[in-house]
Amino acid sequence: MNKGLIASLEKAFRCQIHAVKPKRNVNLLKTDRGHWIIKGYKQLEKAVWVTQLSESLRQKGFLHTVQYVPDEGGAKIFPYEDRYYTIMKMIDGREADNSSLSDVKKTAETLARFHVAAQGFPVPQPIGFEGKSVLLDKWESRLEHFERITWAIEQKGPQNKLEQIIAQMAEPVIREGQEMLQSAYKLPLTPELFSAMERGTLAHRDVASHNFLVTPRSSCYLIDLDTVGHDVQLVDLVQLMSRMLLLQEYRMSSFVEAMEAYSKIKYLSDTQIWTVHQLLRYPDNFLREVTGLYGNRPGYHLRGVLQLAQLEGKLLSDRQAFLRAGDQIFQRSPWGQYHFVG
Repeated sequence: MNKGLIASLEKAFRCQIHAVKPKRNVNLLKTDRGHWIIKGYKQLEKAVWVTQLSESLRQKGFLHTVQYVPDEGGAKIFPYEDRYYTIMKMIDGREADNSSLSDVKKTAETLARFHVAAQGFPVPQPIGFEGKSVLLDKWESRLEHFERITWAIEQKGPQNKLEQIIAQMAEPVIREGQEMLQSAYKLPLTPELFSAMERGTLAHRDVASHNFLVTPRSSCYLIDLDTVGHDVQLVDLVQLMSRMLLLQEYRMSSFVEAMEAYSKIKYLSDTQIWTVHQLLRYPDNFLREVTGLYGNRPGYHLRGVLQLAQLEGKLLSDRQAFLRAGDQIFQRSPWGQYHFVG
């Protein structure tokens, strides 16, 4: 970390910085005023967005998120050279564990509280095009990217263990993805889209387990507001359920308990719950990890993607059983009775 930046921060924030430790795309600061996290942005607009969003969410009652530290003049954005820096109070917590159902329910509850607060933000421009969900656009692009990857592997032959798995799973993964996208028009996504625009709802759009921190007192915080934007909030639920179900071995009981934990705080209609279950037919875990690795996106590494791909292959029959068991979803209170339509 730039020594000039450290000196400037000490002056602006009237503190002494004793140590700096890099972590992912941020730096941890040990100061005489506590432990802080500093993050730099290339664009001022992004820094303004996250700091104002944090304040708005806190005013709306969602306190379990990042809190920015102002400098001596009250500013929460610190410009230095070609970057705009923000400083957050460090949250003393561990990353949530999707293999723990207790953690999963905590993250579902925290996401619901975030969604309750993340409403009433005027939409600057329409989200989606002609009523088409942004989520489906992203999924179409991801599937196309995966098809290009599999074509390249087919041309030169698998070069490693991961490419062997990709070649083996390519046909069913592509088929599942295409079937989901082709049948998506049957899902009530357009009303959800228009409702999101009308109510000004925000979605987090990166509800990975590392963005939920569980404190020693079992409070759960949702962090990293960089990806938050106007969107249908169901996209967060689909993403959360997809990620956790893999480590929960696609147990229907885990899905039901997680959705109940969410819906006790933010009501979900039968139609919304059914829609989430239907959208889980898209093989997003496998496609996200493979395209992330081959697209050289930050945070995707060969070893981690290989482990996930092997786990998805191992649990393939469990996943299919989960997708076929939609009629079990509404057998438990408070959802009532519902007859699944395949």
